[in-house]
Amino acid sequence: MSYEFNITGDSENGNEAEPISLDEAEEVKDIVALIGNFVRDKSSEGQLVNGEELLEEPLSVEVEDIIPTIEELRLREDFSDIIMYKGKEKIYLYSEKFITPNYANIMITAEEKDFFKMIVDTVRQESRIYPRPTSVNLFRKAPFNMSKDEFFKVYNQLKRKEEYEDIKEVKASNDAIYLYSDEFMKKAHARSIAEWIEVESEQNP
Repeated sequence: MSYEFNITGDSENGNEAEPISLDEAEEVKDIVALIGNFVRDKSSEGQLVNGEELLEEPLSVEVEDIIPTIEELRLREDFSDIIMYKGKEKIYLYSEKFITPNYANIMITAEEKDFFKMIVDTVRQESRIYPRPTSVNLFRKAPFNMSKDEFFKVYNQLKRKEEYEDIKEVKASNDAIYLYSDEFMKKAHARSIAEWIEVESEQNP
Protein backbone atom coordinates (compact mmCIF):
# COMPACT_ATOMS: atom_id res chain seq x y z
CA MET A 1 0.00 0.00 0.00
CA SER A 2 1.27 3.49 -0.78
CA TYR A 3 0.39 6.70 0.98
CA GLU A 4 0.21 10.31 -0.08
CA PHE A 5 1.01 13.03 2.38
CA ASN A 6 0.63 16.50 0.99
CA ILE A 7 0.32 19.74 2.84
CA THR A 8 0.73 22.18 0.00
CA GLY A 9 -0.29 20.03 -2.95
CA ASP A 10 0.83 17.48 -5.50
CA SER A 11 2.20 19.62 -8.31
CA GLU A 12 3.86 16.68 -10.07
CA ASN A 13 0.48 15.15 -10.89
CA GLY A 14 -1.11 18.48 -11.62
CA ASN A 15 -3.48 18.10 -8.69
CA GLU A 16 -3.80 20.42 -5.78
CA ALA A 17 -4.45 18.87 -2.39
CA GLU A 18 -7.20 20.36 -0.32
CA PRO A 19 -5.76 23.14 1.84
CA ILE A 20 -5.46 22.36 5.53
CA SER A 21 -5.86 24.76 8.39
CA LEU A 22 -2.99 26.25 10.39
CA ASP A 23 -4.11 24.21 13.38
CA GLU A 24 -3.92 20.99 11.31
CA ALA A 25 -0.45 21.93 10.06
CA GLU A 26 0.70 22.57 13.61
CA GLU A 27 -0.76 19.23 14.66
CA VAL A 28 1.34 17.49 12.01
CA LYS A 29 4.46 19.25 13.27
CA ASP A 30 3.59 18.41 16.87
CA ILE A 31 3.17 14.68 16.23
CA VAL A 32 6.43 14.59 14.28
CA ALA A 33 8.22 16.27 17.19
CA LEU A 34 6.56 13.92 19.66
CA ILE A 35 7.73 10.89 17.68
CA GLY A 36 11.25 12.27 17.32
CA ASN A 37 11.56 12.91 21.04
CA PHE A 38 9.97 9.55 21.85
CA VAL A 39 12.57 7.79 19.69
CA ARG A 40 15.39 9.73 21.36
CA ASP A 41 14.11 8.87 24.83
CA LYS A 42 13.91 5.17 23.95
CA SER A 43 17.35 5.24 22.32
CA SER A 44 18.85 6.86 25.41
CA GLU A 45 17.60 3.79 27.30
CA GLY A 46 19.18 1.49 24.72
CA GLN A 47 15.89 0.55 23.05
CA LEU A 48 14.64 0.61 19.49
CA VAL A 49 11.18 1.83 18.50
CA ASN A 50 9.24 -0.26 16.02
CA GLY A 51 6.48 1.19 13.87
CA GLU A 52 3.74 -0.62 15.77
CA GLU A 53 4.59 1.35 18.92
CA LEU A 54 3.49 4.54 17.17
CA LEU A 55 -0.07 3.20 17.20
CA GLU A 56 -0.08 3.11 20.97
CA GLU A 57 -0.41 5.85 23.56
CA PRO A 58 0.95 8.44 24.06
CA LEU A 59 1.44 8.83 20.28
CA SER A 60 -1.68 7.10 18.92
CA VAL A 61 -0.82 7.62 15.25
CA GLU A 62 -3.38 6.26 12.81
CA VAL A 63 -2.22 3.24 10.79
CA GLU A 64 -2.49 5.10 7.48
CA ASP A 65 -0.42 7.98 8.87
CA ILE A 66 2.59 6.00 10.14
CA ILE A 67 4.62 5.93 6.92
CA PRO A 68 4.01 9.57 5.89
CA THR A 69 4.67 10.79 9.43
CA ILE A 70 7.99 8.92 9.54
CA GLU A 71 8.88 10.38 6.15
CA GLU A 72 8.08 13.85 7.46
CA LEU A 73 10.29 13.15 10.48
CA ARG A 74 13.20 12.18 8.23
CA LEU A 75 12.93 15.53 6.41
CA ARG A 76 13.25 17.55 9.59
CA GLU A 77 16.76 18.91 10.16
CA ASP A 78 16.18 19.08 13.90
CA PHE A 79 15.64 15.31 13.87
CA SER A 80 18.41 14.36 11.46
CA ASP A 81 19.77 11.94 14.07
CA ILE A 82 16.66 9.73 13.74
CA ILE A 83 17.38 6.71 11.57
CA MET A 84 14.75 4.46 10.00
CA TYR A 85 15.57 0.83 9.27
CA LYS A 86 13.24 -1.45 7.34
CA GLY A 87 13.39 -4.96 8.78
CA LYS A 88 11.82 -8.07 7.34
CA GLU A 89 8.44 -7.35 8.87
CA LYS A 90 8.69 -4.10 10.80
CA ILE A 91 10.07 -0.60 10.58
CA TYR A 92 12.51 0.38 13.32
CA LEU A 93 13.58 3.82 14.48
CA TYR A 94 16.50 4.91 16.62
CA SER A 95 18.63 7.95 17.33
CA GLU A 96 22.28 7.70 16.35
CA LYS A 97 23.04 10.11 19.18
CA PHE A 98 22.62 7.15 21.51
CA ILE A 99 22.81 3.97 19.40
CA THR A 100 25.41 3.22 16.74
CA PRO A 101 24.29 1.72 13.42
CA ASN A 102 26.23 -1.47 14.18
CA TYR A 103 24.57 -1.92 17.58
CA ALA A 104 21.17 -1.13 16.08
CA ASN A 105 21.74 -3.79 13.42
CA ILE A 106 22.52 -6.35 16.13
CA MET A 107 19.39 -5.38 18.07
CA ILE A 108 17.21 -5.65 14.97
CA THR A 109 18.55 -9.05 13.92
CA ALA A 110 18.06 -10.25 17.51
CA GLU A 111 14.53 -8.85 17.58
CA GLU A 112 13.70 -10.58 14.30
CA LYS A 113 15.48 -13.77 15.44
CA ASP A 114 17.69 -13.75 12.37
CA PHE A 115 20.30 -15.64 14.34
CA PHE A 116 22.49 -16.72 11.41
CA LYS A 117 22.95 -13.13 10.30
CA MET A 118 23.42 -11.91 13.87
CA ILE A 119 26.22 -14.39 14.65
CA VAL A 120 27.97 -14.21 11.29
CA ASP A 121 27.86 -10.40 11.02
CA THR A 122 29.24 -10.04 14.55
CA VAL A 123 32.07 -12.52 14.05
CA ARG A 124 33.06 -11.11 10.67
CA GLN A 125 33.02 -7.55 11.93
CA GLU A 126 35.16 -8.30 15.00
CA SER A 127 37.61 -10.28 12.85
CA ARG A 128 37.80 -7.47 10.29
CA ILE A 129 37.89 -4.36 12.47
CA TYR A 130 39.90 -5.16 15.59
CA PRO A 131 40.89 -7.92 14.60
CA ARG A 132 39.94 -10.44 17.30
CA PRO A 133 38.00 -13.68 17.66
CA THR A 134 34.55 -13.62 19.26
CA SER A 135 33.77 -15.54 22.42
CA VAL A 136 30.64 -17.65 22.06
CA ASN A 137 29.68 -16.41 25.53
CA LEU A 138 29.13 -12.97 24.01
CA PHE A 139 25.89 -14.21 22.46
CA ARG A 140 24.43 -14.95 25.89
CA LYS A 141 24.65 -11.27 26.81
CA ALA A 142 22.54 -8.27 25.77
CA PRO A 143 21.52 -7.44 23.11
CA PHE A 144 21.86 -11.04 21.80
CA ASN A 145 20.30 -12.79 24.83
CA MET A 146 20.59 -16.33 23.48
CA SER A 147 20.60 -19.28 25.84
CA LYS A 148 23.54 -21.68 25.65
CA ASP A 149 21.38 -24.40 24.08
CA GLU A 150 19.80 -21.96 21.64
CA PHE A 151 23.20 -20.68 20.50
CA PHE A 152 24.71 -24.11 19.88
CA LYS A 153 21.61 -25.31 18.06
CA VAL A 154 21.94 -22.37 15.63
CA TYR A 155 25.73 -22.66 15.47
CA ASN A 156 25.62 -26.34 14.56
CA GLN A 157 23.26 -25.52 11.69
CA LEU A 158 25.40 -22.58 10.63
CA LYS A 159 28.50 -24.76 10.33
CA ARG A 160 26.80 -26.85 7.66
CA LYS A 161 25.96 -23.89 5.41
CA GLU A 162 28.37 -23.18 2.57
CA GLU A 163 27.82 -19.42 2.64
CA TYR A 164 29.22 -19.29 6.16
CA GLU A 165 32.23 -21.51 5.58
CA ASP A 166 34.61 -18.68 6.53
CA ILE A 167 33.40 -18.89 10.14
CA LYS A 168 35.89 -21.02 12.03
CA GLU A 169 36.39 -22.12 15.63
CA VAL A 170 39.38 -22.10 17.98
CA LYS A 171 39.70 -23.11 21.62
CA ALA A 172 41.84 -21.70 24.38
CA SER A 173 43.62 -24.13 26.70
CA ASN A 174 40.72 -23.84 29.16
CA ASP A 175 38.35 -25.08 26.39
CA ALA A 176 36.70 -21.68 25.92
CA ILE A 177 35.34 -21.50 22.37
CA TYR A 178 35.97 -18.53 20.10
CA LEU A 179 34.82 -17.90 16.52
CA TYR A 180 36.61 -15.97 13.80
CA SER A 181 36.37 -15.37 10.05
CA ASP A 182 39.30 -16.75 8.09
CA GLU A 183 38.66 -14.05 5.50
CA PHE A 184 40.16 -11.56 7.95
CA MET A 185 42.21 -13.55 10.49
CA LYS A 186 44.66 -16.42 10.52
CA LYS A 187 43.90 -19.36 12.79
CA ALA A 188 47.13 -18.96 14.77
CA HIS A 189 46.39 -15.29 15.43
CA ALA A 190 42.83 -16.04 16.53
CA ARG A 191 44.01 -18.81 18.86
CA SER A 192 46.73 -16.68 20.42
CA ILE A 193 44.26 -13.87 21.19
CA ALA A 194 41.75 -16.33 22.65
CA GLU A 195 44.49 -17.82 24.82
CA TRP A 196 45.55 -14.37 26.00
CA ILE A 197 42.00 -13.35 26.91
CA GLU A 198 41.12 -16.60 28.67
CA VAL A 199 44.36 -17.60 30.34
CA GLU A 200 47.40 -15.38 30.00
CA SER A 201 45.72 -12.10 30.93
CA GLU A 202 44.66 -13.67 34.23
CA GLN A 203 48.22 -14.82 34.91
CA ASN A 204 49.71 -11.47 33.94
CA PRO A 205 47.32 -8.77 35.17
